[in-house]
Order: sequence, then C-alpha cells, then structure tokens
Amino acid sequence: MNKNLKSLSLTALFAALILVATAYLKIPIALGYVHPGDVFIVIGCFMLPVPMAVGVAALGSMLADLIAGYVVYMPVTFFAKGVMALAASLIYYKKFRIWKAVLGSLAGSLIMVFAYFIFEGFMYGFPVAAANIPAQLLQPLVAVPVGSAICVALSKIRYVAALKEEISIKYPALRRISADKKPYDTMKVSENTSENAAEEHDREP
Repeated sequence: MNKNLKSLSLTALFAALILVATAYLKIPIALGYVHPGDVFIVIGCFMLPVPMAVGVAALGSMLADLIAGYVVYMPVTFFAKGVMALAASLIYYKKFRIWKAVLGSLAGSLIMVFAYFIFEGFMYGFPVAAANIPAQLLQPLVAVPVGSAICVALSKIRYVAALKEEISIKYPALRRISADKKPYDTMKVSENTSENAAEEHDREP
C-alpha cells in the first residue's frame, strides 16, 4: 500500500469515526448535545498531518450535525472543530509529549467552547448561552484525558510511529531552498575572501 493510499484511508477512517461518535453516541443537553466525537479529534490530531486533522474534524463534525438534525449548528461546528483541531495539531503533532497532548487538546477544546458560546449568544441570548457552558465543558472533561491517554499508548507502538512518518507531509521546495542556500553562501564567502586577498595584495609594497 503506497503512501497516498495509506494517507487517504487513515483520513477517511478518522472522518467516519468522528461522524459516527458525534452523531450516534450523543447525550442531549439544553441547546444541543454532548458526545465522545472529540476523543477521535484528539487522536486524529496526533495521527494525521495538520491539514488532514483539521479537515476531518471540521467535516466529520459538521456532517454529524446534519445527520443529527442540528442543521443550524453546521457552520459554527465546521469552524469551531476545525480551529480546535488546528490548535491541538500545531502543539503536539510534530513533537509529541503527554503534556503537549493535554495542553493542545485542552486549548483546542476551550477555543471550541468559546466559539459555540458566541454563536449561541447571538442565537438565543448570552445569558442562555452562559448557562449552557457547563454542559459544553463535559466534552473536554472526557476528550482531553481519554484522548491524551490513547495518544500516549499509540506513541509507544513502533508501527504507528513509522506510519506517522510515512504519511507526514514533506515540503521539498523548502528543502531545495535550504540546500541551494548553502552553496550560495559558500560562494559568497569565497568571493569575499578573494576580494580581501586582492586588497591585501594591492597594499603590499
């Protein structure tokens, strides 16, 4: 199985896991519902490159709202879950540590809760939105510790580490720039050395 197929398969898998866990394992609350879908967002941010993690979090969660009948929430869900995944991925995708996983998933979750608070404030009034915050915080209370613990377990598996490295996004253009810069700098130093030698020669009696 080549890199592109593995990357596509893993991306589709996490999108499906997020959708199913969000749409079908939900607990209704005053202005919506809570669910374990954020656990898979946290894991997806560990496994997938940043753009893919953001995409599956935003798209999978938004489609879950469509399936669950919360169509009005689809735009804010797309934004909130995407930003949540972006914040988490940037913190712990590349250099994973347990404290980074906790910090990243917590930061992303709080951004997500704040986004829903602003949306519900304009939709239903800010007093009502504020009253719904404790229920919204139930998701981070589950997703942060459970998702982080699973990420730690996955990080100990050699195959997972190899798979992450294989599907990681490379930036060859940046490597070419870095590679081209060294000969240029060397040539520049060589030219400066030649100029200095010429000046020294001119000054000799």
